[in-house]
Amino acid sequence: MEGQLSALTLAAPSERAITFVNTFSRDAHYPIFSCLCDHLSIGGILALSKTCKDFSDIYDYLLPMYWNMDKRLQRFVNDPTGLRSKMGELDVLISGSFAIQFFERVTWPSSGLDLYVEEGERSDALYAYLVDSEGYTLQTTRGFGDNDYALPHFYQNRSTEVYVIATSDIPIHAILNTFFTTLVVNIITWNKAYSIFPLTTFIQKRGYLLRLPDADFASLMVNYTQRGWTIQQSMRPEDPRANHPIRENRRIGDQFTWQIPLDVRKVKSSKTPDAVLEYSNFGFRISRYRHWDPFIEDGNFSYIIAAFLYPCDALRYKYTYSLTDWRAFMINEATRLTMLELRKLKPSQRPPHYDRLVYGKSSQFGHKSIEKPESWTYWDSEIPNWYYAWEKIYNDNKAIEAQ
Repeated sequence: MEGQLSALTLAAPSERAITFVNTFSRDAHYPIFSCLCDHLSIGGILALSKTCKDFSDIYDYLLPMYWNMDKRLQRFVNDPTGLRSKMGELDVLISGSFAIQFFERVTWPSSGLDLYVEEGERSDALYAYLVDSEGYTLQTTRGFGDNDYALPHFYQNRSTEVYVIATSDIPIHAILNTFFTTLVVNIITWNKAYSIFPLTTFIQKRGYLLRLPDADFASLMVNYTQRGWTIQQSMRPEDPRANHPIRENRRIGDQFTWQIPLDVRKVKSSKTPDAVLEYSNFGFRISRYRHWDPFIEDGNFSYIIAAFLYPCDALRYKYTYSLTDWRAFMINEATRLTMLELRKLKPSQRPPHYDRLVYGKSSQFGHKSIEKPESWTYWDSEIPNWYYAWEKIYNDNKAIEAQ
């Protein structure tokens, strides 16, 4: 009987054999694991996560440590959560070099913090916050490039610099229309960080021109080249297209965007839904300056991001759109709902030319031309559903064309 019992008894577990993989185990050898991860780029972290089960969750594990927004902002402000709360209140976006450093996990000592905010009451409130709460003083105010999209205000305290870029309309519109390369199209809100071209920027270390560089942008190109990036005019015909972020139609929160959720436990929530930014749509086209063929060696050309504004009576917020069928789809849906809301109005509340508006004989829709009562219903919550419906039609049509 004893022999039978012993045969059924499990042997005591032996110590885990030392292998190459568990040498880097965060449980058994954390200092080695930490040192390894400190030297990995995001591409290296993702590659390591695919090697074995032990490392499958490494990105999620490292996320709160390596992409900590409050630690990053401590270089510029005494109260990072206070600034982020103000960003949520005023719909401020961070972009520029700070954003690319955040994603890349590097620090460039001479760089500043770029804050984008709509000009007017919101920009005035942000100026006051920086001066009254963070001790900054205004140094200079100047125009931005050769356009009227933005007016930067340069603030400085004892050791750091902040640029407040007051945009003539919503900040994302200015960012998409003024940046010179895909490298810097990265956006940080009060609660999330978005890299719009992560594959090319942080895996391939490559950027594409979004406009021909002038003297100021040429010096920035040199800076980024010295930091390890290659800047090209456009993709080559032989470049792989699968999962590439440069394509005809994009939106901020699509599958090609790298999104990082930020710790918001001590941050006041914004009243503006995330979907307002994430369903801002934009597109690409080639701008040719000398030659029609974009692959002629001495031709001057670049990509251009097409992002236009669509203020609409059926929507509380503004969204950007590209010149694709999405624009027509959205306008059709929004116009239909605006007409529905108009029909709900009492005769005393009806706008001029009510009959022309309701019966589709006016082109005023889309210009926020109607004075709306408190009972007016806004339909922003439907934008994701519209987009998914349009995207299915768009993709189905593309599949038919490919047959």
